[in-house]
Amino acid sequence: MLLKKVSIHKYKSFLTEQSYEVEPQITRIVGKNESGKTALLEALAKSNYFEDNTEFRFNKDLDYPRSELIKVRNENPPALTCEYELSDEDISRVETAFAKGIIPRKNFCVTSFYDNTSKASGVEIDFTVFKDWLISFFGVGDQGKQLIRAADSFSSLESVVSENAELPAMEQIQAQLGEIKTGAGDFENRLEGYIYNTYLSPEIPKLWYFSDYFSLPCRINLDDFSTGQPTNNLSREEVKIANALFELSGLRVSDIQNESNFEAFKAQLEATSNSITDDMFEYWTTNQNLEIRFEIEHAPNGVRYLNIRIYNSKHRVTLPLKNRSKGFLWFFSFLVWFSKIQGDKKSKYILLLDEPGLSLHASAQNDLLRFIDEKLAPEYQVIYTTHSPFMIDSLKLNEVRTVYDTQNPKIGSVVSDAVEEKDSDTLFPLQAALGYTIAQNLYVSPKNLLVEGISDLVYLNHFSTILKDMGKEGLSEDITIVPVGGADKIATFISLMRGNELSTVCLLDTFTDQAAQARLKRMVEQKIIADKKILYYHSIMGQAYADIEDLFDKEEYLVLFNGAFGKSVQISELDTNKPIMSQLKRLNGNKAFNHYSPANYMAKNIGSLVFSDETMGRFEKLFAMVNSKFD
Repeated sequence: MLLKKVSIHKYKSFLTEQSYEVEPQITRIVGKNESGKTALLEALAKSNYFEDNTEFRFNKDLDYPRSELIKVRNENPPALTCEYELSDEDISRVETAFAKGIIPRKNFCVTSFYDNTSKASGVEIDFTVFKDWLISFFGVGDQGKQLIRAADSFSSLESVVSENAELPAMEQIQAQLGEIKTGAGDFENRLEGYIYNTYLSPEIPKLWYFSDYFSLPCRINLDDFSTGQPTNNLSREEVKIANALFELSGLRVSDIQNESNFEAFKAQLEATSNSITDDMFEYWTTNQNLEIRFEIEHAPNGVRYLNIRIYNSKHRVTLPLKNRSKGFLWFFSFLVWFSKIQGDKKSKYILLLDEPGLSLHASAQNDLLRFIDEKLAPEYQVIYTTHSPFMIDSLKLNEVRTVYDTQNPKIGSVVSDAVEEKDSDTLFPLQAALGYTIAQNLYVSPKNLLVEGISDLVYLNHFSTILKDMGKEGLSEDITIVPVGGADKIATFISLMRGNELSTVCLLDTFTDQAAQARLKRMVEQKIIADKKILYYHSIMGQAYADIEDLFDKEEYLVLFNGAFGKSVQISELDTNKPIMSQLKRLNGNKAFNHYSPANYMAKNIGSLVFSDETMGRFEKLFAMVNSKFD
């Protein structure tokens, strides 16, 4: 079963209903600090947390927007609605119990309320299939068949069966209907309620939340820990992680406390440490000379401790876990927590990671991103928040959702799947949401191709990959594509690159911003950038004006445009000799539209899209020209 969509009704900074699509594997929530990212994950976690935890229960007084709290004082408003999609396995389980075709619709919703109750909706059951199953399974006679098929509801079916109990199989059917009615709970439709409660609800994935604040203590007082509660020496988060460690190792604290010979326990701890060490250093490339060790200490005062130390084989010393970097501590703690979840084969989970690897440096963040992609995503749906550029895969921008605070007291925080909105609040949302300025840009490498927007990045990355897979020329591997957020920022980025002695080429739409054009011209005149290092899409097309979208065959681009916006624009409505974007704007009532949305649609559907030789040839020509500019 997959989580498909989340709708937040009202929760903390989300003052208006906000919805976002959830990817089958990884959804990346990007936003600057205080934008609402944590609230987004918290609300979802509280809808179906994996354990009974008071911290992950809705509390109207604390969670409902303060400005409106008085309006719902005597009400039980909805907090969150999740839309799920049944897997073939889920449907098969129900069909095995009843009959094929009994579930005609895969999707249903579950709404969570502030009193921590929930209500399912959209569970659709084919009543005709159910009646036919009753007839077939219980061997109903001809008269009974006629009566059952005439029933148009569960209640009328109950009445028919009860009134004709003397007919063959009717008593057995009556018992079956009674069982269904009992198991339906508070569902108005008894059959839907029974099937949901019995077969669907148990398969809804539990939510598993992990934040940057969860970390394992390096020295655990077993007497303190045995209470299972926070102490002066152990925070609530440390207790959770320590519990996970003991569950993972299969040890009981009481056994260690009451035993004088620790050899058996050491063996279990060593097995656990070996397993975690192997996982850790498969994805921790920063320092491969480390080994995790667990030691049991019997202090003179009679208190027993579990010490976690890190052995450095290069320097041949051990140090307490706390002496390693905060990033290392977080990664290790996360692996302990994850290993516990991974060991639970009875439940299904969705992993919610709040700012994972916040304390990791850039290369370690890349390691973590690889761990999420390779280790987590194949088994679990993952939703994580970040404001780090190193936690975003430029080839998977379709998986990005942005969160930002509108600063409007009536709207609050907004979540969007549009990475490139032209709205005044976000300017350049990926950049603004990531929380770094132009001067702090972190995409740079020795060779940088400056483009205007994220849509350019998506198109160029994907077509480069396709062409290389075909054995043709794509973008050179040592060139980094840098989206700058608009033509007006080109000059600023050129100055930044020049100051850092980086090689720069610009790939631009034909200028419509005269001020930006004039500024770039002055930089050429001042020899800050050579004119030959500036390339325009119209150079590829051999025409006076062009955007990157003009590299596509127009019918092919219409597939992306129509798919992204749910429109049905036909090629006959366009002049095939003119640039496509201005024409689409005209057909849109001269209103601008989000250029990223068609790129996002392409990224999501790349496996099913076919592009002509002409389109591929234009992109190949473009890459050849770009590559030559760096020679």
